[in-house]
Amino acid sequence: MRTLNGMALACILLCFGSVNRITAEEYQATPVSSIRVQPGFQVELLRSAQKDESSWISMTFDDRGRLILGLDDVGLGRLTLNDDPAKIKFEKVDNTLKHCRGVLYAHNSLYVSETNGEGLHRFKDTTGDDQFDQRQLLKNLDYRSRFGHGSNQIVLGPDKNIYLVVGNDVSFPEGVSTNSPYRDPHNDHLLPNPHDAGQDDRVGTILRTDPAGKTWEILAGGFRNQVDMAFNAEGEMFTYDADMEWDVGQPWYRPTRVNHIISGGEYGWRWGTGKWPDYYADSLPTTLDTGLGSPTAMTFGTDSKFPTRFKNAMYIADWQNGRILLVDLIPNGASYTCQYEVFLEGGPLNVCDMQFGPDGALYFITGGRGSQSGLYRVTPTANQKTKSTAPEIDEKIEALARAARKLRRQIEQYQSQPVAEINLLWPHLSSEDRWLRFAARRAIENQDVSRWRTRALNESNTTAAIAGLIALCHQGTAEDREGVLAALNRIDLSSLKQQQLLALLRAYELCFIRLGAPTAAQANVIQQRLQPLYPHVTSSANHLLCELLVYLKDETVIPQTVSLLTDTSTQEEQIRAARTLTHARQGWNKDLQGKFLAWLAHARSFSGGKQLTERLRDIRVDFLDTLTEQQRQEFSQEIAALDKPLVEEETGPARPVVQDWKLDDFEPHLAAATTNRSFKNARQALLAANCLKCHRIGA
Repeated sequence: MRTLNGMALACILLCFGSVNRITAEEYQATPVSSIRVQPGFQVELLRSAQKDESSWISMTFDDRGRLILGLDDVGLGRLTLNDDPAKIKFEKVDNTLKHCRGVLYAHNSLYVSETNGEGLHRFKDTTGDDQFDQRQLLKNLDYRSRFGHGSNQIVLGPDKNIYLVVGNDVSFPEGVSTNSPYRDPHNDHLLPNPHDAGQDDRVGTILRTDPAGKTWEILAGGFRNQVDMAFNAEGEMFTYDADMEWDVGQPWYRPTRVNHIISGGEYGWRWGTGKWPDYYADSLPTTLDTGLGSPTAMTFGTDSKFPTRFKNAMYIADWQNGRILLVDLIPNGASYTCQYEVFLEGGPLNVCDMQFGPDGALYFITGGRGSQSGLYRVTPTANQKTKSTAPEIDEKIEALARAARKLRRQIEQYQSQPVAEINLLWPHLSSEDRWLRFAARRAIENQDVSRWRTRALNESNTTAAIAGLIALCHQGTAEDREGVLAALNRIDLSSLKQQQLLALLRAYELCFIRLGAPTAAQANVIQQRLQPLYPHVTSSANHLLCELLVYLKDETVIPQTVSLLTDTSTQEEQIRAARTLTHARQGWNKDLQGKFLAWLAHARSFSGGKQLTERLRDIRVDFLDTLTEQQRQEFSQEIAALDKPLVEEETGPARPVVQDWKLDDFEPHLAAATTNRSFKNARQALLAANCLKCHRIGA
């Protein structure tokens, strides 16, 4: 961790106020005076975790209205609530399980997700003495994580089955049904980044099992580290997935996101630079992006005693930013769009879990990573009106959307079982609704390919043809390649809408990835089709066109792509184009190589997350590998310049080291921090201490 010099630390204190210091004798969670909640609600701090009570990371109400807590280090705790908060009792009910990221009381049992241990456990009290005397490991999970991306929360579904949220560092467990809606995910990269090598194909998933843990299936996947999930009143599933903040400033950065989970859903998270963009036709898009954050708990207000406007909303917790967001679902075909607002926030308020209790109030706990924990309760106030209003939704639109969702669920059942007639599914491949089309394609892919291969190759409807050919790329063999390419080549490019064009380009990619490389003659035909489209007016089409033309060894793609490495393109677009060009071998000349080296020099000024410098270094290494030794000599000055220190645009005067300052040195002066503050001087100190190279607020 970087140490601040004294001037920088002093100015931070002057600008932002004092730091609360907790002594060893004090264990107090964030007071409600530091929490802001929407008008019409009040927050109570019911209890702060005391010494030896660990940090609390998950919670569930048992059949007696008590709270069972998953502890951050080892074990489980239990809180017996009382009208007098001073009398709320904590007791340890387990001292063995490690890092319990999920707890659920259901079916007269306690289900526990032991993230740093064996997997999913079931506890039962068979003697009635209020002790869990029967303990059973329901499923061993192969957890190999560096960052805590293992088995997370456990949720009881409307079907009374158990749903387990699993992060991306757990392998598919043994004993899962081979007929699971989500099966055998591939990276499906046309031009794999060699620097992503060594990573495996694990992705975050949603598992479902019966109460006894006898049958298991994988419902959906392609997540990073979704901690929780929730069902709305209709039984639709949602999760809140984490971003990879190190990717900020790069084209593969994906913000924290709410995902509508459907059966067989593929949500496109992959390791390294290989994360799928939303416009890949073989994946599903984000439902709501919420920017940088740390997603944790989710719940719906369905069973609350909140006003109607708040009963119909979803609540999602952002651990990093200390807030709970209120999310409105807006029907959109067979899925939804969303809008959100802050329901509650505080500092610090690292919310780990939340749930509506038997009394209809919202309970939440703070904690995690060894931090101070607290139990809070949110209730409506009797004398203050709420101000938030729900979006207005036309009744006809709502009725159509409800019917579309019902149809989608009917289609989804055939992702795990045979359908009597393919024609029950096939017409939905031409749907304008992406979610219906995805569900139908998934269901068709899980039918024997001999039942629909010919139809896919001969389909005349453009949307259905592309979807059917993507299905054949997924399920066919190398013998299908010629037929797939012939069918794709018959599609009139001039008549395509943007979504159809992106799907067609992705279908070409999947054909080469799954069914094999084209012959020279086939490659030439496809080049002639795609060349006139590039560069395209949209960055999404440019991404796929550039990859395809580089893969097909087209010699026009290099000068066209180098021309895009300018400030008229976004930083992310430039990085993606440059990354793709490192795979190109035909079409370079000295002028183009010089321009690429100039771009590498310019790109050193880009700003972003922790891995931006590393990713740009990888591009540089791969580009230099395309040069001969003679060419390296010719560009020796330009290459050497890439290692020279950057000239800082903003610098402050150098300051001598005075001493190794400690917070205690400033404590006598904190009272002065509320007056005569100079933000200008603080900024200069932060510049001099190099703080602003990494840490900024806004611009």
